Amino acid sequence: MKITKRLSLLSLFALLATACTSAEVTMDFDSDGDGLMDSMEVEYGTDPLNVDSDLDNYSDFQEIEQGTDPLDASDHPYLGGWTIDIDCRDSVVSTGNDVGEVMEHFEAVDQFGETVSSYDFCNRTLLLAAGAFW
Repeated sequence: MKITKRLSLLSLFALLATACTSAEVTMDFDSDGDGLMDSMEVEYGTDPLNVDSDLDNYSDFQEIEQGTDPLDASDHPYLGGWTIDIDCRDSVVSTGNDVGEVMEHFEAVDQFGETVSSYDFCNRTLLLAAGAFW
């Protein structure tokens, strides 16, 4: 029994001695608190000390998550929350305007007064409603 206690005490001292030695720890930080780690900010070219690098009132994280350019104030998420298809928005090729074809690119104003681009919604069905006042 005495040997077991002595070994346990020695183990405890060894553990304490190990815990008290210095160790280098590398951690990534989110200096501006926008949800992107500083290393990701460097990768995207955004400012790790500024929540909104292009000053368009959308955080760098929101823009990257929504598929818009966090360095271009004119490219930002839609006010209506419409998600942008980032995989094909820049590679769509029009094939025509008949049923089953890829329509020509156009922009229109949505119910929030914002101009939206048809190619931001590729691979989805768009319902276009038009009206006229006489």
